[in-house]
Amino acid sequence: MEAATIQDQRYTKQEYFELLRSSQHKYEYLDGRVRLMAGGTAAHNDIVGNTYFALRSGTKTCQVKNSETAIATANRYVFPDASAVCEDEALYEQGGIARLINPALVVEVISESSDPYDRTEKFSAYRRLPSLREYLLIDSRRYLVETYYREERDLWRIGNYFDLDQQIEVKTLGISVPMAVFYEGVDFS
Repeated sequence: MEAATIQDQRYTKQEYFELLRSSQHKYEYLDGRVRLMAGGTAAHNDIVGNTYFALRSGTKTCQVKNSETAIATANRYVFPDASAVCEDEALYEQGGIARLINPALVVEVISESSDPYDRTEKFSAYRRLPSLREYLLIDSRRYLVETYYREERDLWRIGNYFDLDQQIEVKTLGISVPMAVFYEGVDFS
């Protein structure tokens, strides 16, 4: 099935789950619309792997999930590059693919095409989740990590990191990760 065909029609949730089961591609569900997720660059994929390993090996109290775990938000199913559940056990919406409903941390590795979507529409959907405490954006085009930490219901603390020798405090997991770890072995060319 072509991506153009998919973008031009509305799907029920059941049709979306069937599409995922029968496809070798990953799709996000956005209120009846289905969006093909583009394959990542080598830099993107390396950062995703580095991030997942750093978060998973750094925490003893949280369950870190990879990009195969979808997150269920208001009538959407999206696939972040990593997520984590802390304090509680992971809760999933029933049926179909694994759709996490209580992430405390969400991580997106951004690219030229995903940057506007990850910063606005996707972040807005994530913020509606009462469990979400922290959102990390890691740029795959240059050295840049942005952190958003929820201090109160509608109050977020923002951090910006540009130097490889900086420590990124991932408050939700109770760890600090050197920025260089996220970018280890990454070639931007």
